Amino acid sequence: MHNTSIKFGNIPTALISEDVNSGSANSSEIPPTLNPDYISLPIAYKLNGHNYNLWSHSVSIFIGGKGKEDYLSIILVQPDDKSPEHKKWKAKNNMVMSWLLNSMTPEIGEQFMFYKIASEIWEAARDTFSNQDNTSALFEIKGILHDLRQGESGVTSYFTALNRYWQQLDVLDAVTWSCPEDGKQYKWLVETERIYKFLLGLNQELDEVRGRILGTKPMPNLREVFSEVRREEIRRRVMLRNIGNIANEGSALATRAHLV
Repeated sequence: MHNTSIKFGNIPTALISEDVNSGSANSSEIPPTLNPDYISLPIAYKLNGHNYNLWSHSVSIFIGGKGKEDYLSIILVQPDDKSPEHKKWKAKNNMVMSWLLNSMTPEIGEQFMFYKIASEIWEAARDTFSNQDNTSALFEIKGILHDLRQGESGVTSYFTALNRYWQQLDVLDAVTWSCPEDGKQYKWLVETERIYKFLLGLNQELDEVRGRILGTKPMPNLREVFSEVRREEIRRRVMLRNIGNIANEGSALATRAHLV
């Protein structure tokens, strides 16, 4: 058995990196450090007590990408200690526990250090930090979106900021529809509202492209609207640069003529 120690804040967390395929002909030839299951990659958000939804979503993506999402479920049955499968289960369970603990701030992680099963950590974190109605977080994000304008930002930066908050809303305010057609209609209404928000926040010099998009039937989707506005921004930038170059050339000609 090969033991690798991972530092969790100031707390050593044991990661038992046994070859989960031990018993196969080639398993002993693969160093654990080269096994992609053991590559330590950062999870997008660390749980700090106030960001459970973002944390749980990013953890689900990470662990799902490793093919270990079953270890977050209490449905997964732990093999008997005497079973040949127990050693493999223990190695994978410890690995997922290490991922979870290392995705928390040290202060939060200390609460879960002595759990024995990954799914117990996952469930306890949800019970402790999940805000089921998400009212405060939704109110804060909607307030930010209400006031967000392009201002001195470029179109791409402005759209990226909007999109970041929209994605958070999608996580916090997920809606499950029993009828697929209703879900499709709702998605279209949400996207239309976001198109209006994006266009309303654009600077005045982009009024022309804004009017052109609003007059398009049917309305293009959000990505297409962004692309059209971005192209107009680039076109205006090039045009202004050319005007500046012409003005500079004219000024230089006038100076030379004066000197002659």
